[in-house]
Amino acid sequence: MRTREACEAAQVLELMLPGTPVTVSQIAQKLCLTEKQARTRLQLTEDLLMENDWGQIARKPRVGSWIEAEPEQLKKIREFVHEFRQTSIIPVGQRESHVLFRLFSLKNREGLSCTKLAGELYISQSTLTRLMAGVQMQLDPWKILILNDRKAGYMLQYHENDFRNAVAAFFICSVRDEQRSRLLGQYFRGLDLAWLHRIIVRQEHEWHLHFSDQVFLEVLLHLALAIQRKNQSVTIRAEDARMLERYNDYLFAKAICQETEQIFHVSFSEEDVCFLTTRIMCAGFVRISGQEKMTETWEAIRSYDTNLVNFVDEVLSSMTVILNSPLAADQKLRQSLILHLRSTVFRLRHGQQRNNELLQYIKTEYNSVYTASWIISMLFEKYFDLQITDDELGYIVLLIQSALERKTQEYNAVILADFARSFAELVSQRIMRYIPEIRQIDILSRYETDNPHYRDADLIITRSSCADPREVVVDNLLSEDGILELKQKIARRQKNRFSGFRSFSAECSSLFSPDLIFLHQAFEDKETLLRFMTAWLEEKGYCSSGLYQSALRREQLTSTSIGSSIAFPHGDPEYVNESHVVLMTLEKPMLWDGEEMADIIFFAAFNMNSREEKRRIETFYKELIPCISDREFMTMLKTARDSVQLYKDLFH
Repeated sequence: MRTREACEAAQVLELMLPGTPVTVSQIAQKLCLTEKQARTRLQLTEDLLMENDWGQIARKPRVGSWIEAEPEQLKKIREFVHEFRQTSIIPVGQRESHVLFRLFSLKNREGLSCTKLAGELYISQSTLTRLMAGVQMQLDPWKILILNDRKAGYMLQYHENDFRNAVAAFFICSVRDEQRSRLLGQYFRGLDLAWLHRIIVRQEHEWHLHFSDQVFLEVLLHLALAIQRKNQSVTIRAEDARMLERYNDYLFAKAICQETEQIFHVSFSEEDVCFLTTRIMCAGFVRISGQEKMTETWEAIRSYDTNLVNFVDEVLSSMTVILNSPLAADQKLRQSLILHLRSTVFRLRHGQQRNNELLQYIKTEYNSVYTASWIISMLFEKYFDLQITDDELGYIVLLIQSALERKTQEYNAVILADFARSFAELVSQRIMRYIPEIRQIDILSRYETDNPHYRDADLIITRSSCADPREVVVDNLLSEDGILELKQKIARRQKNRFSGFRSFSAECSSLFSPDLIFLHQAFEDKETLLRFMTAWLEEKGYCSSGLYQSALRREQLTSTSIGSSIAFPHGDPEYVNESHVVLMTLEKPMLWDGEEMADIIFFAAFNMNSREEKRRIETFYKELIPCISDREFMTMLKTARDSVQLYKDLFH
């Protein structure tokens, strides 16, 4: 009599045995059914009572249903209910999960009896066959095969790497939150999961990380599987292991494994450490799904590594344009950035906050590079879907600044000789000996300005002015004082190579508009100011409504003050329909980030969805740096009263 229908009827009878009326909605709620299903089950229960002569079910509208039976009949009903009380019926929608759990729980070379499994589920053999076909489809993404052995029953055939990934995905995606703790206790029976939990938390604190719940669970599961299945080895190729060792994720996984070895008295192989590393990495950028085909782990990681290299190459390409320096060819800088950014992405992906104590110094001393680096933050979001903090940006600025200082500026020079050529040759040799920045000197007269060497020269060295912006005037080039003066003037040219510019090119004109220039405004706080700016952009269709909130989130994460009383806020490019700059000056400086004041605000609403748009934005950054470094330009901004006139002056 132990059929599914009998078990379902026993559940209904148990609800009615106290003798008080039970409504259909109460039955549905208690047994997690729809009201239609509850009515059907109530009818089956009544048929069971009639068939066994155990009484009947009475019904009364708006009151409910109850059992009408003699004492002897009630006794038999109670015995029947007691027989099924320990039996739980697995709902149809949870059958596949139940089978997966039973299959994953099998020991090596152990099978699961078909008859026993059908009995657990209260289904026929034909229904079980159809059910197993659905279970196999769930295992296909991990290349796990269900075998049906005549004697042993159902067995699994798999590679150990795939098995562990499948088990982890099962507990994360297929098990309900309220059931997960109980099922984990059953699956890892005898293993102290609470200790593993404490180990991961302790390492999080030491590394200043904060895993999401899903990433934390993934790490816990793979660590538990490594202990439980220590006799089944995962495999990692040597070249893949070498690649993983470059990442902080590997060092973090290593630290967890070492502490676990001490507490649980187990020994992990290098492959175990690398395998845990892959899961920590992939948990950050690969969506885990038990229903869809999962992206191959190694393909994802190699793609991720390639993505990092492509990001660095694009950054260097942009910095080459903006800073007018051949940084793209600097392999030392390229490698330094790749190594640094592997750690940066790890920290940002796992919520680690890093404080840069040199940030204010960097903003002040390396203002040009720091301003240019804001394009890096936009590219960072494009490649990694993460927001980079100003502290992390500061470290990147240091690397770029170091590369710039490492590059000695070389000049082709011309000496305008108003003295004997032999004397000019002596001066030339002396300059070449003491000033290595000058790699070539040609000697010309003042009347040879059409000479190709004159046209191509970087410096014009002369004893008296020739009205050429490239000139360096030094009276006595043979004396030590003269050579020192020449060196100082060349150094100043290098330091001030951006000075003298105070306008943007026509290429940037489409980024500005007179109706996006607001002069001598007054706002109480930057939140209101940002709402005002983004509202104008949204009204004109240049952005969508999410730009304001994304700009606020960035302000909470990163200070957008760049020094010199300038702030450079911006939002996520995904909310920008058409690139524009909102320019605002304030009547009184505003405390922007708790420390620095700002009275000139450039709000950058940029996207880089096309090569042309990217080039225009690179040009904007390149031209912005010398502009904000120029006193005349800054004075022009602060004193401007007419937005149309200022717009014209920006492209003077």
